[in-house]
Amino acid sequence: MALAVSLTALFPPSPARAADAVATYKKAVEAQFAQWLQGLWPEAEAAGVSRKTFETQLKGLKLDWSLPQLEPPDPAYPGGPAMPQAMKPKPKPQAEFGVPENYFKSRSLNALAAGGRVKYKQLAPQLTAIQKQYGVPASIILAIWGRETGFGQAALPYDAITAIATQAFMGRRAEEFRPQLIGALKIIQLGHATRAEMKSSWAGAMGHTQFLPGDFEDYAVDFDGDGDRDIWSSVPDALASAGNSLHSQGWDGKQPWAYEIELPKGFDCTLQGPDQALPIREWIDLGVRRVRDRPFPEERLGDWTFLVLPAGMKGPAFLATTNFSVLKLYNNSDVYAIFVGHVADMIAYNAPAEFVGEWQPVERFTRDRMLRFQEVLVAQGHDVGKVDGLVGFKTRQSIGEQEKKFKLPLTCYPSEALVGQVLKAASAQ
Repeated sequence: MALAVSLTALFPPSPARAADAVATYKKAVEAQFAQWLQGLWPEAEAAGVSRKTFETQLKGLKLDWSLPQLEPPDPAYPGGPAMPQAMKPKPKPQAEFGVPENYFKSRSLNALAAGGRVKYKQLAPQLTAIQKQYGVPASIILAIWGRETGFGQAALPYDAITAIATQAFMGRRAEEFRPQLIGALKIIQLGHATRAEMKSSWAGAMGHTQFLPGDFEDYAVDFDGDGDRDIWSSVPDALASAGNSLHSQGWDGKQPWAYEIELPKGFDCTLQGPDQALPIREWIDLGVRRVRDRPFPEERLGDWTFLVLPAGMKGPAFLATTNFSVLKLYNNSDVYAIFVGHVADMIAYNAPAEFVGEWQPVERFTRDRMLRFQEVLVAQGHDVGKVDGLVGFKTRQSIGEQEKKFKLPLTCYPSEALVGQVLKAASAQ
């Protein structure tokens, strides 16, 4: 066996044989995909999709092998052809998890804010009406529009049906996409859009404000009064749909999205996260102050807020309101919510791109190393949230607890001094 492996490495298959192997494998996977699609019929029928729509849109559908975040089956099916070596991912430098500061480059923030102000002048009557109806500031809706599609200028090159079906069959989050495929069929059947109009991102998000089919079903509205819910070509419909989405999921028009704050020296950063929310007045009692010596609104001192430290004690700090959590329902990321909220403030109040809190240098880790670190913490009984190699608030809380244990400076952000000790201790057991 060792000799065979060595010979294979020394004498790889000819290009023609390699191409034949790829074609054979893909043909086998496509056959499995066709069977899988037919197996969706009972679920689609129960959801109200007609047989005509089902057959017309899915018959002969092929996988889009170019999409990111795919995990093709290996082998193609039990006992079937294995994935050819030529198709297997080539070794790459391990990716780092995202450093929060990189999301907030002044050039990008200023460009989006400037674009948002231009759009506000162009669409003031519609935006005013949307804000009045849904209670969501026009600046927030503009910031989402700018972030998602560059105010409608971003290319959406994919066929939504193909993209969603491919992700539902062999994507990393396949089960999340399965109901979206049925939702996409319903959009076509009900005449909301044609197949040709349903261009999307690689993940099947559509229109100016990037709705998945489920979002469309739940939140899309006809705001321009033409009888259609059109998030693809009607800007008023798309922006109002985003407003309706936020409003329906709990946006409170009396609160901001968050307050940037300053923490007292020696503050316990493990107090961050929505599971440790307190009224603003109690944060004040703990020494928390709003930046630029601005007072918190007197009428809001009873509002429950929670601490968000995207870079632990090595970056800006925020007291987040319910609205921050609503923004995360649009895209489940702390930095996304901060980005949208901050750009909205820049649009509405001409706020500067820079936060008052400074981003300090942080150590960099590969996502695989951080994933292993999380796995060890979970094995020790810590709740790190999703074990995904990313540093969410629960992972930051756990880091702080470990820093206390090892008597390291309290930062609630990964350092080699901590990660190395935790992994070394785990490997010694």
